[in-house]
Amino acid sequence: MKTEKEVVRAIYHKDVANFFKSMGLSEKLAQGELRCGICEAMITLGNFKAATRKSDKLLFCCDKKPCIQKFTSILRGGKT
Repeated sequence: MKTEKEVVRAIYHKDVANFFKSMGLSEKLAQGELRCGICEAMITLGNFKAATRKSDKLLFCCDKKPCIQKFTSILRGGKT
């Protein structure tokens, strides 16, 4: 039986600010321009949970449990 490997890149919670800075998104974050791709809540350093690149766009996820579940389902090939 062959298993499929999945690469998971993680950001340590203490490095979240540096992540946004390295992506050139600190100003957008500070201005409230980044939104959860599921519920449209404003992303902050306090509620940021995940990010991914899909179709050349960065998608973010807040820390609400339903958003995290839907976000991970979509990443694994589920429907929106």
